[in-house]
Formats: sequence, structure tokens, C-alpha cells
Amino acid sequence: MNTEKKELWAGIAAFFAAVFVFYLIGASSILRDHRADTYYLKARFNQADGLIIGGQVRLAGIKIGEVVSEALDDHYGVVVTFSLPQHIRLPDDTGASVQSTSLIGSKYIELLPGGSEDMLEPGDSIQFTEDSPNLERLLDKVIAMAKADRKKNKCP
Repeated sequence: MNTEKKELWAGIAAFFAAVFVFYLIGASSILRDHRADTYYLKARFNQADGLIIGGQVRLAGIKIGEVVSEALDDHYGVVVTFSLPQHIRLPDDTGASVQSTSLIGSKYIELLPGGSEDMLEPGDSIQFTEDSPNLERLLDKVIAMAKADRKKNKCP
């Protein structure tokens, strides 16, 4: 009976230790998102298929930030908010496009800096955006074109 109590207390202690560790991990990610050395920008897309919260934001192929939130606007577009480090300032004519790591890979935002001397301020929106390519629609078009070409080249 004494060993059963020890095992019970050991299990309870392990449970609370695990809960505490998960709490610390969650608290650190919240603090990381709200650090003083980070700022937020927004971009509006008509479609952001496959882009997820926590997804990467890249500049010249290097991860520099992450997607913080996604929301629908009044015109059924997707407003994506993402974080960037303070030391990376972008021109106000910067573009943003949703890209894919591979044919069926994860999606990310690629930033394309412009040439303006005026910089985006925290909370600003990027005006030049390119939506996520929709693979299914693209494949449908290719198949339809192949079928049309096949019918055209058939001998009567």
C-alpha cells in the first residue's frame, strides 16, 4: 500500500511538472510575440489559401518574421497581420506575395522591397499584394486545355 501512495504522488508531481513546463513554453511564445524589438504590419489578400498563423514571413528567402493573425475584412478579403524585427525597415512601396515552399508544401509570405525612400511605420498596411496560387484551379485549367487540344487534334 505504501508503494501505491508513492506512485500516486509521483504521478501527480509529474503531471503538475508537465503542466508547468507547457505553461512556461506558452508564456515564452506570448512574450516573444510582444517583445519591444518587434513591430507589426498588415497586408490584404483576396485569397490566402494554406497560410497559417505562425507561418513564416521571408525577405530574400530568409525568415524574418511570422504571421500573427488572419481576419476577413468587410469585402471578404483576408487581412494578414505579421511581425517583423525593429531593425528591418521596409520601403512603403514594398510588395507581399503568398508563396509555397514546394508543390504541396507550406505557404509563407515573401516580402519584395520597393525603391521608395519613405518607410512603412508600425501598423501600416502593404498596398501591393499577390494572392496565393490555387493549385486545384491551375490543374483544372491545364486539364481543360489538354482536353480541348485533344478534341481539336482528333481525326474525324
